Amino acid sequence: MSTNIRTVHYLGSKVRMLDSIKEYIDELNINNGRICDLFCGSAVVSEFLLQYYDVIAVDIQNYSKIYCEARLSDEEINIDSNELVACIKNEKSRIINISDFEPIIQYESECMEALINGECDALYEIIEKGSLYSYLNDLPYSEEKLSNDLETVFAKVKSNLKDKANSSDSTITRYYGGLYFSFKQAIDIDSIATFAFTQDEALKNKILAALMGATTDVVNTVGKQFAQPLKVRKNDGTLKYNLSKKIITDRNIDVFEQFKNWMEYYLDRPKSNHHFNAICDDYENVLKNLKPGDVEVIYADPPYTRYHYSRYYHILETICLHDTPAISTTFPNGKGGISRAIYRNDRHQSPFCIKSKAPKAFDTLFKYAHKAQASIVLSYSPFDSSSGATPRLLSINEIVEIASRYYQNVYVESPGQFMHSRFNKLDNNYEINYNAEKLIICRK
Repeated sequence: MSTNIRTVHYLGSKVRMLDSIKEYIDELNINNGRICDLFCGSAVVSEFLLQYYDVIAVDIQNYSKIYCEARLSDEEINIDSNELVACIKNEKSRIINISDFEPIIQYESECMEALINGECDALYEIIEKGSLYSYLNDLPYSEEKLSNDLETVFAKVKSNLKDKANSSDSTITRYYGGLYFSFKQAIDIDSIATFAFTQDEALKNKILAALMGATTDVVNTVGKQFAQPLKVRKNDGTLKYNLSKKIITDRNIDVFEQFKNWMEYYLDRPKSNHHFNAICDDYENVLKNLKPGDVEVIYADPPYTRYHYSRYYHILETICLHDTPAISTTFPNGKGGISRAIYRNDRHQSPFCIKSKAPKAFDTLFKYAHKAQASIVLSYSPFDSSSGATPRLLSINEIVEIASRYYQNVYVESPGQFMHSRFNKLDNNYEINYNAEKLIICRK
């Protein structure tokens, strides 16, 4: 059994801080009680802590609960990953999708061949304007019309789909194919997701978690996140020819190969002597329902900037819900249309990311944690004003001041120098290049 923790591309990943987080939790957890990982995200911290304590893993995102169930569950599942891949490849839904989307698969393949030979216009058009979802629903996406070639293949796909144009079996392909992935990759993602939802809960969670890992590996964006497709043009309107190598590399990654590697990881989780509970709910609801003694220590890693995590991981949420979501609209230049990133209309808006709501959100966190008689270890990543990065909505001193309303013993520790994932500086889609991570300790 492997005990190494494998991480996905995730904003603010704490994988380099795991030992430090445990060290400070140990100081507070003198009774060796249960730990609550309050904003557990990709569940890496929960997975690590479960080796030592019982854990409650909490996040409002569905994809996070799937990560938790897959990472923390040691239920033995006897299945061979190679046989699983072979089975999914032969599933009826995949065969149907390959047939229905064949015109765009073939056209995209020709565009890729042209790009390899130095002609980028056609494939760049797919990334920039090729929203099949907007075409099928007659919604504005790009201010410029599609080329005749791209519109022709879209029309053929529309004719092929008929009454399947709203099927959850092809959501990723229709919504995100071409923009974030090749259409072939998107079909493979859809086929794995569709198969997952025919399985029992334990296997479904492992498959979906492995699929999310694969999806993050293959996505063709800056930083391997889902905030928006690549911007293929410079500010002056000319094409970014330097992107061609990344486009070719990412869009030729085999989804099934990445999925198989991740599946082997999730099938190989070590046995644990501790128990876990994964909860998909708002942090406030969970804290309000905690009774004294339920948890000894809360580890909290809330967001600190105006960028919502749901913005970066909305596609993972859609994979795990396996639905056909309504898409949010935007109004560039006063003109209405769907969001360029194809965001879910119902994506979560965290109060920690809204300037007017952040102070109350922190107050709520500390108030109900104190009522539950739990100590807190809270991660905070300072803002370096010289870096050109996104400012924090609250300073560390402001957070300490709020915590001190409820806890008499509040102090700040510097466990060491760490650097987080950061995205494209020019597009403002990045997490801060931090000088140091701080931990705010609230001792009950």
